[in-house]
Amino acid sequence: RHFTGGYGRSSHFFIIGIEISGTLFGIVGMLGTWFQRRDYVFTFNVWQFVRLAGWGYMYYIDIPLVSKCEEWVNNVEAMTKQYGWNQILYEVAMAGNCSGERTSFIVLSLLTLLTFMYVVWVTLRYQDFMGRTPKHLLRLPKDLTSGAFYAHSMGERSHLNGMWGQHEHNPARSEPPPELLPPQGYNMGGFGSMSVA
Repeated sequence: RHFTGGYGRSSHFFIIGIEISGTLFGIVGMLGTWFQRRDYVFTFNVWQFVRLAGWGYMYYIDIPLVSKCEEWVNNVEAMTKQYGWNQILYEVAMAGNCSGERTSFIVLSLLTLLTFMYVVWVTLRYQDFMGRTPKHLLRLPKDLTSGAFYAHSMGERSHLNGMWGQHEHNPARSEPPPELLPPQGYNMGGFGSMSVA
């Protein structure tokens, strides 16, 4: 009880319900880890968030009860009217152990809560890791590169023709060298034909 709370009747049953359901969801989480099923791990982590919410509800019910522990001896009738009969706190108050019970509950339950929060964070990291694409399967984006930059190979034709580094280095776009021009007196006719002028 120091770790999980449950001093009130409703918080007691709520925590028991969460812990019993944890056997089912714990098996789902183990299977998800074993078979690398991200949806199983996600389901397990949803249950862990529900457990954290249940811890908040438990604090909402139990902290007022434990903080008024001494009233179960001094003013039993008023406490019974406000919270209903509570055998656990009545016995603690009759034994004169309210201060030790309160300290043990707050310290140990907060340590348990911090442990649960750490487990949730680690499970989220593992879930994120499972959702990543391995580096050897990465696909480069199909966006076209900007035309503001270009590169030249030292072995390409423009370098051999002495035109390397010029913006218009493509022979198809620039004036061909004189040795590649047709001889004087030849006119280009139709497609694939030459006629003498």
